[in-house]
Amino acid sequence: MKIIGVDLNKCIRCEECIKECPSKLYRKEETNDQEGPKIVFDDEFNACILCGHCIAICPRNAIMWDKEIDDNLWEFEEIKDPSKIIDINNLMKFIRSRRSIRRFQNKKVPKEKIELILEAMRYAPSASNLQDWNYTVITDPDKIKYFQKQIMKSFYFFRTILKFKNIFRFFVFGYKKKFLTDPKTKKFVDDLIRSYEMGIDRIFYNAPCIIVLDLPKYGGMEGNNAGIAITHGMLAAQSLGLGTCWIGFAQEAIKRDAKLRQWIGIKNNRVCQGVLIIGYPAIRFLRAPPREKLKIKWL
Repeated sequence: MKIIGVDLNKCIRCEECIKECPSKLYRKEETNDQEGPKIVFDDEFNACILCGHCIAICPRNAIMWDKEIDDNLWEFEEIKDPSKIIDINNLMKFIRSRRSIRRFQNKKVPKEKIELILEAMRYAPSASNLQDWNYTVITDPDKIKYFQKQIMKSFYFFRTILKFKNIFRFFVFGYKKKFLTDPKTKKFVDDLIRSYEMGIDRIFYNAPCIIVLDLPKYGGMEGNNAGIAITHGMLAAQSLGLGTCWIGFAQEAIKRDAKLRQWIGIKNNRVCQGVLIIGYPAIRFLRAPPREKLKIKWL
């Protein structure tokens, strides 16, 4: 999307675009027009973050923009007051109902539903509205098995490292050292490998669909952007009767394995920031579990 300017035949000089633009790219320009100063869009240095707030707020739809990306302006009545779309009680029920699903039916997810999930992720907010996500969707069972196999190679290698943990512990610190020396770590890795060799999938849990998200490396905010986008996808999937789970093992394996990144198609200047599995749940929860109280400080 690219803002082109203001249609002066529609503009009523309300100045809402001037007030709303985060980059302050709209201004008044004096004219001999009896209607007063005209509104001008001035982006000499290409500073527009393409947030579209000017489009969304203009009462006369006077903002002109390049419609190559999306020419559908959703003008539904509730957008004027989103609180009327869903009340807080129903929203909280929906949020608290979300579970990480690790048991799936042997049933494919229709492409149409995957596309709806991706559409929800498309509308996630991002720092400076960069919208610089790339998504790779994997639904081929053979490719999913290959993906699982490559991840398991990392665990076989890590099992070898654990045999020499008394040596390696002198070269790592903090959380990594605690993880390396914790007896639970060895038990977990051994159990995971044993399950894999028995044909049990404890990486993707036999989910029929995987979405891999990658972003550019730009200094820290990429993880925030990915987290918001994947959360949008999780909630959209739940509304479609689907279950999801964020697979951190797969995400870390992609970061560490250049061949795996190449197989997925992630370029060297980008980094995997999320792997989401999707499928039809083979389980029905009966209640929402409790959560710890928040630690809050009011200033």
